[in-house]
Amino acid sequence: MPDDTAAPPHADRAPALRPSRDTAVPADEEPAATCSHCGCPFRSEHARDLHVGERHDPTPAERERYEAALETERDDLWLFHAKAVVALGVTYAATVILYMAVLGSFF
Repeated sequence: MPDDTAAPPHADRAPALRPSRDTAVPADEEPAATCSHCGCPFRSEHARDLHVGERHDPTPAERERYEAALETERDDLWLFHAKAVVALGVTYAATVILYMAVLGSFF
C-alpha cells in the first residue's frame, strides 16, 4: 500500500519568486549587495537587508540592519500615505469648487 503521508517532491524548497525591481540586476550592472546566505544579488543594500531578515536566520548584526531597513520602509510607506491623503483632499476640494462655480453660473 503506498504511503499517502509522503511529502510531494521539492516540498522543502521555498516557492519560486519572481524577481522584483530591487533584486533583478541587469546583466551589464554590478550588484550593489549580495546575500551572504543564498548568494542572491540585489540592486541595493536596503533590499538585501530586508531579504536577509525575512528569508534567513540573521545574525545579531544582520538583525539590526533588518530592523533599520524595516523602519525606513515604514517611514516611506507613511509618507506615501500622507501624500495620497493630501492629493485626495485637494482633488475633492477642487471638484467641490468647480461644481460650485458651474452651478452658481446657472442661477
